[in-house]
Amino acid sequence: MHPIVLAIFITAVSVGRVAATQRVVEEHPKWIEEDVAYIITEPERKLFVSLDTSDERSRFITAFWAKRDPNPVTPENEYRDEHYRRIAYANEFLGRESFLPGWRTDRGRYYIILGEPRTIQRFYGQNTLKESELWFFQNQEGRGLPAYFYLLFFKRDEVGDYRLYHPLIDGPASLLRGTDISAATDELTAIAKLEEIDTELASASLSLDAGKPPDLLTARPATGVDALLARIEDSPKRAINTDYIEAWERYHERVGVEYSFNFVPNRNVFSVMAGPEATPIVHYSIELDPTSFGLETDENQTRFYTTLDVDVEVQNENEVLVHSTTRSTFIELTPQQVESIQTSPIAYQDDFPLIPGTYAIAVVVRNRALKNYTVAEAELEILASTNAPTIVDVIVCRDVTVSSESVRPDEVRTFQYGKVRLEPAAANLFATGDAVRVFAQVLSAPDGATTIFELLSGDDVLDSDTGSLTGKLSTFGLAGGDYQIRAKLVGADRATLAEKRTELRISPRTHVPRPAFVYRRGFNTTTPGLLALVRGDQLWRLARYEEAQRDYEAAMAAGNPNLPAIRWKLASAYLRTADADRALTLLYPLEERFHAQFEVVAGLGLAYYLKEDYEKAVRYLERAVAIRPPDPSTLNALGDSHQRVGNQDKARHYFERSLELDPEQDAVNERLKKLAR
Repeated sequence: MHPIVLAIFITAVSVGRVAATQRVVEEHPKWIEEDVAYIITEPERKLFVSLDTSDERSRFITAFWAKRDPNPVTPENEYRDEHYRRIAYANEFLGRESFLPGWRTDRGRYYIILGEPRTIQRFYGQNTLKESELWFFQNQEGRGLPAYFYLLFFKRDEVGDYRLYHPLIDGPASLLRGTDISAATDELTAIAKLEEIDTELASASLSLDAGKPPDLLTARPATGVDALLARIEDSPKRAINTDYIEAWERYHERVGVEYSFNFVPNRNVFSVMAGPEATPIVHYSIELDPTSFGLETDENQTRFYTTLDVDVEVQNENEVLVHSTTRSTFIELTPQQVESIQTSPIAYQDDFPLIPGTYAIAVVVRNRALKNYTVAEAELEILASTNAPTIVDVIVCRDVTVSSESVRPDEVRTFQYGKVRLEPAAANLFATGDAVRVFAQVLSAPDGATTIFELLSGDDVLDSDTGSLTGKLSTFGLAGGDYQIRAKLVGADRATLAEKRTELRISPRTHVPRPAFVYRRGFNTTTPGLLALVRGDQLWRLARYEEAQRDYEAAMAAGNPNLPAIRWKLASAYLRTADADRALTLLYPLEERFHAQFEVVAGLGLAYYLKEDYEKAVRYLERAVAIRPPDPSTLNALGDSHQRVGNQDKARHYFERSLELDPEQDAVNERLKKLAR
């Protein structure tokens, strides 16, 4: 196997690119002060000079050029190659009459920024005119510049380097030789002399914008010159998306140095359904454009694959980490599937249970093939279930289908309720004319109640539909902008029992790209005990210990032998209330199989400690602290056990380790003082 890295999706890493990268990496000061002086954005510059290591700087440089690569499908980076060609040309030809290197001259600066002019008129050997060059540029509109404009350079002091001419600061008279013009000569006279030499030159001496001819009769310089020059200076930075800089500042410690500068954007959507026992299940879909997704392939290009590492972190309003998971997903596509996604996004979808509360959610997806990553974030308020009629959430979909799978009518899977399978629309974005499918799950609906789906603009209802779970709304004729979708649960008497709204965005474009490939995985709500276990973990992290214990007990009652973690987590709950006997009953059967599991070994040690069997406590707790770094409470129990069996030195050792972790323990400090005496 000879893996090839793919981008769009097939991108090979060329030897030339690696060699070029190594060349500039070895010259970091030169790179920032010379190579990219005219094209680097201020956020990029600030980040680069703040980096501490050569490895970080080299990875930044690679990402910097990748952001500017006009055709990532090819192994070459045409932008970078053209940029270095311009620098080489400037240094060889545009600094010959200057004490400065070519790239630092005025002509070199604008040649590097703008490239080859459409035409260059050179005015040498004129009796009345200082040596000058008139550069004419055309078709630079995509960079925010006029369709046609000039740059005029002249030897202001008639020796040395060419300087950029400024119509307002220099004026036409400055272009003429001193022997042909007196100090009193006005600009009208100067313009007349310039017109005799060249009308284009005369025009450019008053206005650099060729699309706005100046008034040669008054010789008044055009305004807006400084704005045009500023736009030229800014033009290589204008189209650069520096979101990867902000992403680095926020996420580089989380994703690791290999990925840190390789952020790619995504479109996403987060939604909520109610699962078994009305447990909220958060569903998410993350879409990546084909240029941001990569695969590896074998040398025959018959297998295409990558691994996505997906980290989910959920924090409440107090920044307590309530839920976290790390999952790795191996994705393999056929050549036919690969063909289908070359111009269409791909989507990764998953779900997880989450107890009611207000949360900030972050999903980090790392692609091992391209070493890039993306982050999807959302703020969700999840309400607790009640016996009142409730609409859980409004999910906006590009399509709704009926699955052929054998599932329970109320079973919840990733973006699926029973047999109703949803294709969510990322960012709730549609093109005008698209049909919008809407899903709303209803709880505790009385007999005779129906759901009405409405498309709103302000208070105006633009379209509506009625259905039990889904509705269909038309966007035909709508202008681009923001709208709302409302789901209303109405009773038999047409009174509104509940309602929920969500945003809808209409793009002015005629087409919104949709995923050609969707990878779904999900939390299995049918696994006995699993849902209660996860709920218990989340409650435990919030220090809601009694509720957590009840969920752990419910998980234990499910009798799933494939979830042994239930036993040691429930044992921890019992140990918290000093119920050592029940903890031992749970942990005994695990000892042989999980002899290296910290929770099992430490749990046994703490249980014996509570039962005042200090010799056994020492034996288990010593093993536990060797498995992984313990917390202060475990160290204190071990220190106390050693002291009670007469091992004063070891007791002192573990109390000191505990204080290193938490110095604010008055009782432990007192114990150490007594041990010293």
